[in-house]
Amino acid sequence: MNEHSPLRGADAVNERAALDRFASARLWAAAQAPYLASALFALTPLLHGTAPPRPAADEHWNLHLDPATTPAIPVPELGWWLLHQVGHLLRDHHARARPHQDDPLRWARAADAEVNDDLPGAPAGTISPETLGLPDGLLAERYAELLDLLDLPPRLLPCAEPPFTGPEATTALERELLARAVAAEIEARGTAPGGWRRWAEATLRPEVDWRILLARLVRRGLAQAAGRVDYSYRRPSRRAGAAPSIVLPALIRPLPRVAVLVDTSGSVPRTALEQALAELDGVLRAIGHRRLDVICCDTEAHPAQRVRAAAQVELVGGGGTDLRPGFEAAAPRADVLVVLTDGDTPWPERRPRPYVVTCLFGARHAAPAWSSTVRVAQEGSPG
Repeated sequence: MNEHSPLRGADAVNERAALDRFASARLWAAAQAPYLASALFALTPLLHGTAPPRPAADEHWNLHLDPATTPAIPVPELGWWLLHQVGHLLRDHHARARPHQDDPLRWARAADAEVNDDLPGAPAGTISPETLGLPDGLLAERYAELLDLLDLPPRLLPCAEPPFTGPEATTALERELLARAVAAEIEARGTAPGGWRRWAEATLRPEVDWRILLARLVRRGLAQAAGRVDYSYRRPSRRAGAAPSIVLPALIRPLPRVAVLVDTSGSVPRTALEQALAELDGVLRAIGHRRLDVICCDTEAHPAQRVRAAAQVELVGGGGTDLRPGFEAAAPRADVLVVLTDGDTPWPERRPRPYVVTCLFGARHAAPAWSSTVRVAQEGSPG
């Protein structure tokens, strides 16, 4: 009998049958995905009559099972649901759901799509990128954005998320250590699906927050550009020439010019561009810049916009992608050039004159070696 079961007086036969079916399903699941075995055996079953018909886990790794329905679920199907729940737990979907509390159904569907992308053999009626008509390999946050554009049939319902009723099966530290152990196992085996491998990489080697990295790279570029001194008669030299009546120019260190090149092709989400522009605006204001010079580009460079705040930028364009005209337009007016793009563009063959910082959205493309690169994570995404 499960010592955590709140139904002490419930039908002992049903409880024993449910626990036996759970044990068999867990072994089946571990055989299908051995890199997840330690996570599967960290689940603590809770038997109670208010559990959903299918197994569902709370954020403390308690697995809620209905003793009346669980024995009738075939072992492979029950094992599939165990892998599904472990996918939610390891990806920390319960915590990532907090910014989406205004529409929990949309978030639950998006989280299911992220998990089931790497989980073949789904039972009928489950949600996946394929059933939603969306691309594979995205995070739940991006699926949630795309779901705003879809009119889904009511039959596509996500898995249930039971409230936490205790006890706390694992502590926060234990969950963190477990996640790192699973990630190490995934990396060591090298046979897990792509989504799990990406998760393991992010778990074992988390990236520096892109905002911090962006500020660091922009300041580095400004420092390098500021080293290019020039002569000016606006500030006469203190050293007198051979004749006292001759005024000599002094060396000055002008404030470097910063330009922003924005990829406004249809492949880059406008919300992501606005988020990065706002962050860049804050960085520049903190170091003394009071204006932004912004050039939008799809396949042509649109007229430059000089604005006082990122919110004033009008994102014009929306066709294909070729940022080379944008580089040509921006290079003469900038010492530091910040490029906002998903990277799906032809790049200049030669290194531009300005110091280039590229903010890349997504992980499918790369920037040239001559660019300092920042991978921009979407809001709410891990890493």
